[in-house]
Amino acid sequence: MAVVRSRGSDAHSHPPPPQSAKPMTPTRLLLFAAVVLWLIVVQTRLLLSSYPSGPDVVIGGPPPPTTTTRLRPTDESVVVGRRAVPPDGDDATFTPGEFLAGRPGGYVNLPIGPLDPDRDDAVARLTGADVPPPAERLMRLAPAPPGRDAIFGLASYPTFMAGWVRLVGSLRRAGYDGHMILGVDPNIPEAERDYLDRMGVTYYAVDVADCDPAILEGGGASSSAPPGGGNAVRARCSAGLEDMKLEWGRYEMARRWLRACESCDGWSMVIDTRDVFFQSHPFASLGDPGSAMHDLLFVEEVADHTSPMFPDSRHRATNLGRSGRYLAHTVPCYGEGEVRARDLVDRPMLCSGTVLGTRDGMHRFLSVLVDEFRRNNDKGRSECRSPSTTDQWTMNHLYYRGMFGGVGRTRTMPWGTGPVLTMGTPCVNSALGELRKRLSQRDMMAFDPATGLILNPHERDGSAVRVAPVLHQYDRCHNWIVPWFKEHASLFGTVDGPEDEPAVAWVRATTDVG
Repeated sequence: MAVVRSRGSDAHSHPPPPQSAKPMTPTRLLLFAAVVLWLIVVQTRLLLSSYPSGPDVVIGGPPPPTTTTRLRPTDESVVVGRRAVPPDGDDATFTPGEFLAGRPGGYVNLPIGPLDPDRDDAVARLTGADVPPPAERLMRLAPAPPGRDAIFGLASYPTFMAGWVRLVGSLRRAGYDGHMILGVDPNIPEAERDYLDRMGVTYYAVDVADCDPAILEGGGASSSAPPGGGNAVRARCSAGLEDMKLEWGRYEMARRWLRACESCDGWSMVIDTRDVFFQSHPFASLGDPGSAMHDLLFVEEVADHTSPMFPDSRHRATNLGRSGRYLAHTVPCYGEGEVRARDLVDRPMLCSGTVLGTRDGMHRFLSVLVDEFRRNNDKGRSECRSPSTTDQWTMNHLYYRGMFGGVGRTRTMPWGTGPVLTMGTPCVNSALGELRKRLSQRDMMAFDPATGLILNPHERDGSAVRVAPVLHQYDRCHNWIVPWFKEHASLFGTVDGPEDEPAVAWVRATTDVG
C-alpha cells in the first residue's frame, strides 16, 4: 500500500539552505506557525469527514437518544492505521479505503503473500483424506430438521441451563430450522437434556481425559490438574483426542461431526457457546450455499478502519500487527520472519469463535487448522503448544499467510457488517483505570430506537443484516447486557421458563417429546 505524501513533505526533495542564510525573523516565525496550524485543521476536517453521523440510529443504547457514525462516499484520502491511503486503495490485497469511502463491495482483506503456488494442492490432500468417526459418545440424535444448515460447538459445562436458553433458545426463536450439534458434559442434568431434546439438538458426551504426555513436555497439565490454575480448555484433553487440548480438540470434534452428518450440506458455523446469542437467522442473508461465490467466511474484530471512534480512541480497536498478544503467541513458535508483523499493522484480527462456510469450505477450514495444531505439537517445543499457541492466533497466522488455500473462495467480513457482530472490544475501554469500569461500555454499540435490538453499525437501513443476526462476546458487556436480556426475554423463549418451552415442530411430529 503506497503512502500518500503531500508535495514538498519529503525533506530530501529540497537542497539544504546556503550557509549564509539568515535566521527567521519573529514575523516569519509567526507566519510559519499559522501555516502549520492551518494544515492541521484541514487534515483533521478531512479525516472526520470520513465518519459523518446519521439521524436514524441510537448509539449507547436507549436512552439516551444520540446518533451513530455512518459511512458515506468521499473523494478525500483517509487515514488507516499508520498510513494515509486513497479511497480506491493501491494494494490489491487490502483496500480499507474502499470500506471507508462507503464502497464495501470493493473491500478485500487478502493474505499478505507471497502465496505458495503448491498450497492448494496440499490443502486438497488434507481435505481428501479420510475423516475418522466422532470419538465422543452420541447421547442424542435429534430428529432430522427441515433445514440443512448446521451449527457446531463445545459446551461441556456441568450446568448450563441459562446458557442453553440464550444460545439454543434464541436460535430456535429466530426461525433457524437446521441442525445444532454440540458437545456436552457426560453428566448433563436431566432438565437440561430434556430442554435440548425439545429444541432438536444432537449432542455428544465429551469425557475429560489425561492428555498424552508427549504434548505436555515443557509444561502443561492433565485432567487431574487443579482447575483453578487457568483456562480449563487449555489444560485438559478429551477421550479419543488425547493429542490435543480441548481448546484445539473442539475443532477436530466439529470436523468429525460435520462429516458424520450427511444432511449438513447447507451453511455451517463453528461457534463459541458460552457468549453467543441470536437475534435472527444466522444464514438468511447468505443465499444458496450451492451457488455462493465464497465458501469460507471469517469475521473481523473491530480495527482502525471499522471503528466508529477512530482516530480518537485507537485503544478501542485491534490491528493484528500491533497486538502484543498476537506477537506473544506466534513469534516464539513461528519466528519474526514468518509472522511478519510489520505487514499486518493495518490488518484486522479475525475471530476464531464464529467461523462460517459451506460444507466444503468448513471442512477445508477445519482440516487445515487441525493439521496445523498437530504439526505444532510434533515440533516438540512448548512454545508451539497450547496454551502458548492458542487457536485464535494460530488461525490468524494461517489466514494471513494463505495457508487455508482457496484464496479466491475465502473472504473476511468487516466488523459491523454481515451475520456476526463481535461485541468484546467495543465493550471494553482499556484506558479506564479499574477493571470493573473498563467493561460494559456501549458508546460503540448501535440500537434500533423502536425495538432496542442491537444493530450492525455499518449496515444501511433496509439491509437484511441491519439487525445483527449473531452477537458474540456479550460477556464483556455485563452491566448493560443483563438488563437488556430481561427487556428482550421473548428472544429466548416463553415467559414461563425453559421447562415449559414447547418442542420445535419437527420434534413434536416425530417423537413423543412435548
